[in-house]
Formats: sequence, C-alpha cells, structure tokens
Amino acid sequence: MPEVGRVVKPDMVVVAEEDRGDYMCQLVEFSVDDSYLNEHGRKVKSTERIKGYLLVPDAARKGKCPALVMLHDHGARFDIGKEKLARPIAGVLPYGKDDHIFRSSEQWSHKYFDGMHLADSLAASGYVVLVADALYWGERSSAEAQRWSELMYALPGKETREEDRSLVAKVRKDTLKLLHKRVYEGQRVVYDSLRRREVIWAEKVLRDDMASARLLADLPFVDRKRVGAFGFSMGAHRCWLLASFCKHIKYGIAVAWMTTLDTYNADNTSDVSMRIQPMRDYMDFGDIGMYLYPKPMLFLNGDSDHLFPQESIRVAFDKLHLHYNTLAGNPSKSALRTQFFSGGHHCGKSVLQSLMDFLQNLNCSL
Repeated sequence: MPEVGRVVKPDMVVVAEEDRGDYMCQLVEFSVDDSYLNEHGRKVKSTERIKGYLLVPDAARKGKCPALVMLHDHGARFDIGKEKLARPIAGVLPYGKDDHIFRSSEQWSHKYFDGMHLADSLAASGYVVLVADALYWGERSSAEAQRWSELMYALPGKETREEDRSLVAKVRKDTLKLLHKRVYEGQRVVYDSLRRREVIWAEKVLRDDMASARLLADLPFVDRKRVGAFGFSMGAHRCWLLASFCKHIKYGIAVAWMTTLDTYNADNTSDVSMRIQPMRDYMDFGDIGMYLYPKPMLFLNGDSDHLFPQESIRVAFDKLHLHYNTLAGNPSKSALRTQFFSGGHHCGKSVLQSLMDFLQNLNCSL
C-alpha cells in the first residue's frame, strides 16, 4: 500500500468568486500535508497551501448535494492544472479573458473535451465540484512553465518579460522548444528532490487529493454519502488510487488510464509523477480492484487510444472484474463497470453522457 500519511485540516479560505448563473465558481486556498524526513532521518511535519476551484450549484442553498473531486490530466502540459477542468475566473488573471492562462485553458478544453470544461458541466448539473492543482501543474508549476505559456498564448505585447515582447518568430519558436524540454525534463528533478526527503511524488499527490476529498466531505452543503472522484488520463490514475485508499470517496469514474505493466513504458519521464514502485513490484494495474472493491467504479477508455492498446486495456479490465467478482461472490452484484467508447485519448461529449448516465443510476441506488 502507498504511504498515505496524515490528512491535515484544510482550513479553506475563498480568494475570489464568480457567479455563473446556475452555480458559483470560487477560487479557494487550503492546506495539504508537506511532511518529510530531514537529513537526520527525523520526520518534519509541515503543511503547504494550494489553490483550487470550488464550484457550488444553486441547489446547495436548499439542501445537501452530491460532490466530485475532479482530477486533472498530465498531458505534458504544466502551465495549467485546475484550469484543464474548470473555466478560470477571468477577474483574478492580469489580462482577464485575454490572459495566457485563460487562453491556454480554452485551447486545452477544445483539444480534449470538445470545448467543455467538465467541472463547469457537472456543477451546472447539480454537483459540488473541487479541482485543485497537482504538484508541478498550474499555480504550482515552475517559472519556466509559465514563461512557455506566455510565449505560446499571451496576446502580442502582453508578455510579462519586456524582452519577450520583441522576440522574432524564429527565436520565439526556438525558445518555446527549449523551455518545453526543460519543463518536461524538470519532472525528474522534482522526483529526485522529493526522494532525497524520502517522499514519493505520487504519494504526495495522493495525500493532496485526499485533502481535497476531506474538504468536500466536510462542507455543510455536501452529502457525505455521495462524494466521488473523477479523472481523465493521469487524473484517472489518481482517481483509482484515491478511491482505493480514501474513506471519503464512495465511488469513482476513471477515463483513459488503464493498461498492463508488461505493455506500459515505465521509462517515460511522464511516469515519475505516478510511480509508486513498491506497488508495482507485487501487483499489476488491474489488481487495484482488490482495493477498490466494493465501491462502484466506472472505467472508460477509447477503443483507438494511442497511449493504451485496446488489447492491454481488455486484459486489465478482466483483472479488475476478477477481483470484484471474487470478492462479491456473485458477478451480478458487482459494482464495477468497464466500457470502451469510440475514439482515442479524449473525454468529449459522448464520454460526458456515459458519465452522467452512471451518476444518475448511482444516485438512484445510494
């Protein structure tokens, strides 16, 4: 099992908010555990303040609502995190809707989500949603990641660095390429620096996600029995880990991250933020089913996903079902659902419909 550690009191504060008609979007700040071992091998208790978007439907004024911790993807794109799933509050950005972060968020939503911000879609459907930045993404990303974002998405003349405003096209292109390489390889620097403090990056991410789950469950307008998790791509990996080891999460929806160890490229730099080696030493990815049971889970994958071959996904799905069926004693009573959708590595409108169908059926049974 991963080292879950302590879940600190969130101590949430609202930084800014925006009325979006059927729901309110709040930029919030809260505490997560940042404990580590010092050079003498002694545990140093510490906390870190991180930011997230909390979306609250108007229905929360009348009673308790279901809730979702929404977990963003990797995508080798680090300038945004929470903004991959929630539309940013323009008022907190220096240039509003013309800001590079807002424009980056819009580009990402069109690339993977058919132009939607899924957190907003769920909030409009009556769900309280929290989506926060994982370590090395969004407001927790590096200065180089933010400079890359400005060069890529800032409108002419609105770059922070004066010298960037006059870059000619070729120099700008070369600078973007160099920055992206540095930021991408910077993942190994983060991984190594955390390991020197006896911290595993993926376990740190899991503890942060557990803090999000606790925050949601403790909100007075949230139904604690209907708090779930959703994730796309790396977010799906985070989702099934969170659902496995967090008591506050009652169900999960994992989109586009499931495979087998023997077909997975663990040498990929992008893997270091998800790697919990002790678990991989004794179990395959599909074996997470032994920890997920008996929670209701929906696993969705594209039938032509270039990152995860369909054959490997099927083997992993079979292993998930094996654990659920064995532990349930009766396959008909299994709360696990696995299915393919037409397409590749994305999470568009057809996936949203499958997600909503699952949630509707689940809420009728809870």
